[in-house]
Amino acid sequence: MCTTDSLHCDDAAALVDELDRVRRAQAGLEAERTRLLDELRRVSEAHQERIVSYDPGSPAAKKAARGEDPATDAADWVARSTRAEVACVLRVTERQAADLLRESRVLCADLPATMTALTSGEISYRHAAALVEDAVMFTPLHRGAFEDAVLAGRRDVTVHRFAHRSRRIREHLDPDTIQERADRAVKSRDVTVQPARDGMGWLMVYGPIMQVHLAHTLLTGTAKDEHDAGDPRTLGQLRFDALIDALLRNDRPVGVPDSADPAKSLRPVRVNVTLTVPALSLLGESEEPAVLDGYGPIPLDVAMTLAAGATSWRRVLTDPVTGIRLVYDRTTYKTPAALRTWLADRDGTCRFPGCDTPATGCETDHNLAWEHGGCTDHDNLAHLCKRHHRLKHHTRWTARLDDELLVWTSPTGHEYTTAGREDRGPALTPLRT
Repeated sequence: MCTTDSLHCDDAAALVDELDRVRRAQAGLEAERTRLLDELRRVSEAHQERIVSYDPGSPAAKKAARGEDPATDAADWVARSTRAEVACVLRVTERQAADLLRESRVLCADLPATMTALTSGEISYRHAAALVEDAVMFTPLHRGAFEDAVLAGRRDVTVHRFAHRSRRIREHLDPDTIQERADRAVKSRDVTVQPARDGMGWLMVYGPIMQVHLAHTLLTGTAKDEHDAGDPRTLGQLRFDALIDALLRNDRPVGVPDSADPAKSLRPVRVNVTLTVPALSLLGESEEPAVLDGYGPIPLDVAMTLAAGATSWRRVLTDPVTGIRLVYDRTTYKTPAALRTWLADRDGTCRFPGCDTPATGCETDHNLAWEHGGCTDHDNLAHLCKRHHRLKHHTRWTARLDDELLVWTSPTGHEYTTAGREDRGPALTPLRT
């Protein structure tokens, strides 16, 4: 029953109706996006000569001739170019673009009922993607029967429940392949890092579920023992500290962190580190943080701890550094070390839109190719990772430097712009002192 002190029932009902309308409209737009993605893929494949452009005089061609960099076929370059453009226009990673293109191909070709349900808003795109993940285990001839079985159940359920039903039906219809799929999946086991805010990050482990569960159980057991003994840390903190103890144990008892400075409790690790350190911070006259390539701002003391065990590291003062020659014209093809250092500071990462590969892991590319008269100058060079460097040389993607902006033109004629080291930005005044 509604009261005068609560939100008016009619108003609340109208808002819920609007939320439902938006949900259905969003699903419909995602269905339209799916059709457009599949059509783009098919058009690109049908006109590959408008995408692939292999210059026999380019460095890539010369490497291929020496057997150092074998060229892939035209169809593969079409797929790479299409994936790159989808990533640019949708502002997603190329891995996400690849997933969207793969899902759109299966949905449009083999799962018409799923597309109908998505268009009408009965299911969301996440529901459809969960169904695709299991449908691809079947041949195209048998995907329709699998789709019918999954969609025969309730559709107004969460993605988690929908995906659970899909997996259960998949195993029922094709139980003989579970061991084969498990054997294939275990080959992709990995440990990855995902940066987070405030100098933190996620260490993600992907592998066989029994081993992952066992590792978590062991960490939890260690954490509970410490907690039951009166340790004030939370179970989550204790699990993390136990893991770090096992991997990076220093000269201290297991499970006992250096609470004053956790970074100092780690043993030195031999790595190559690129740090941008503000000059005033080095002098102790500013609290502006250092910047770690590939991550972003980190506390200055943590940066110095990292650098302590590095095989090599360099400081890049935020004040202009003079004395670096930026123009070499055509006196040399190879980028001199000092110029490359300056370029790495300017670029920060690969200069292809959306690519976060640190400049330290990239190659310097002549925007106007050397064999076409390009110079080894700061305004004709940019860092590109190997993948995007090859894309530029094997397809009709082109780039031009406009001041410090790098403007890319895709085979469709669309332009995408990157601005170099974007984590600098304008000078900011702290909101709190």
